[in-house]
Order: sequence, then C-alpha cells, then structure tokens
Amino acid sequence: MARTFSIITTCKGRLEHLKKSLPKMVAQSCDEVIVVDFSCPQGTGDFVSAKFPSVRLVSVEGQEHFSNWKARNAGAAAATSDVLIFIDADTLLAADAIEWVATNVPPRTYGFFDSKTSRAFNQAGPRVAANQLKGFQIVPRAAFRRVGGYDEVLEGYAAGADTDLELRLSMIGLRRVPIDSSIVESIIQHDAPSRTQHHAQPIRSSYAAGLLYRAAKRMLLRINRRVELPIAVRRNLYRAASQAARNLGPDRRHVTMHVKLSDEPILMPRQLGFERGKQSASMRLELSLEEPLAEPVA
Repeated sequence: MARTFSIITTCKGRLEHLKKSLPKMVAQSCDEVIVVDFSCPQGTGDFVSAKFPSVRLVSVEGQEHFSNWKARNAGAAAATSDVLIFIDADTLLAADAIEWVATNVPPRTYGFFDSKTSRAFNQAGPRVAANQLKGFQIVPRAAFRRVGGYDEVLEGYAAGADTDLELRLSMIGLRRVPIDSSIVESIIQHDAPSRTQHHAQPIRSSYAAGLLYRAAKRMLLRINRRVELPIAVRRNLYRAASQAARNLGPDRRHVTMHVKLSDEPILMPRQLGFERGKQSASMRLELSLEEPLAEPVA
C-alpha cells in the first residue's frame, strides 16, 4: 500500500512568508497540508480559510510567545497521513518535492537537512540562519507518536527541539536520510530580529539553555533506557538549564549546571560507625566559551 504524506507548517507573524510558500505546498502531490495558526496577530487563520479552503487549519489561541514545537505538535495531532513533513513558512518547495520524498525516504527512516546543505541556502548571511533548514524534518507519524513528538519544554529560537527529536528517533532504531537540496526551490531571506521577535527569550539565553538541557536529558535518557522523560522531570531540568544560561554574559563565559540524580539514606550506617547517613549522586554540566565575537548575537 502506498504511503500517505502530510505537510505541516506553522505561523506566528510570518503571514507574508506563508502567502508565498503555501501555494507551493498545496501544489504538491501530498494527501493533506496543515497550517497551524499559533495565535498569529496577522490573521493567518482567516487568510488560509478564505484563500485555501482545502488546507486543514489548526488554531492555537491565547499564546503570547511562539513555540514552534507546541505548534508542530498541534499540527501532528491533527494529521492523518503515514508520514509527517515539517516545513517552516519561509521555505519554498520545488515542484516535485513529495515525489522525491516518497522515493528516497523509505519506512523506518527520517529525513533531515545536514548543516552544509542548510548553509548553502543562507544567502543573506546572518549567523542565526546558518541552520535554517534544520527544522525541515520528514518523520513517520507512528514513530513521532511513539517518542512523544517535539519536546515542548524547550523555549525560544534555536533551542534545539528538532535536534532532540532526531536523537530520540535514532534511539528507537530509525535511520537518518539526508534530504537533497533539489526539493527546495529557495528560502525567503529575512533578518535575525524577524526570526526572534515573537520569542520570550533572547537567542543567547535560549540557545545556551537548550545546549545544557539537551546534554543533561541525553544522559538521563541513556541511564534510564527511555525515549522520553516524564514532563515534571523535563520541566525541572529545563528550569535549571535556563537559570544557568541566564548567568552567561560578556563577563561570565563559564557556567555550570548541576543535576541531582539520587539522594537516598544509607540503610546500614552503623557498619560505617555512624547512626545516620545518605548517599547522593549528581551530574555536572559545564558550558565554557572563548574568544568573544566583535558583534555577538543578541
């Protein structure tokens, strides 16, 4: 039986991009296109309903700040196809993109753009756009659901929930397949402020917090032999990572995050000559930076 494909894109403040990219998505030979209006102040939902009635619209209301991960999870929850194709609103697909995917991204694999290919589309040159195709991901719907989708705990631009998803997909045995650049016609070039304007944190904080959080989470997943941690654990972990990241600055280039793994009483302390005792285990993560740039990222 032939596989079916869903294109999922999200929008908050990117309606002008979507007006150019959505027609390219609708023209594909896929089974459904889903647009997630993530509390977009520009009326994305109204535009999609009026101009593209065949597109499935998912509305997430009441969100002050953008979370691509919450938005994508909402789109994936509405999807009915076998394969989910996540595309940002600034990406213009080539005419035969889905045909390439169907032929070259087989079952039990996921598709991704490597860094070299992504950088080649960064014509405008801002550093924050170097990996702008990192979020273009092709994932079997069953595998996406098995690992729990995107980790919504991560906040802000470049926090790395796409990288985290790829790690967990690999943990359940999916093979990575690089996506060929030919399936993308072009990327709409735009500056750093337009990328980050709807995010709660500056990119310095969100990127640093993401690095620390994902490193700690990766260790805990391996220790516990799981493909996802309980939400309460992830929230506490990200809170600690965010606190450490906030301390990073021009005068402080080294930050440390401590994660407590266990804290238990010693059951037979008298064997050691004491009435009471406890044993603790913790993990320490360090982020160290050198040679500051003349024009650091905001």
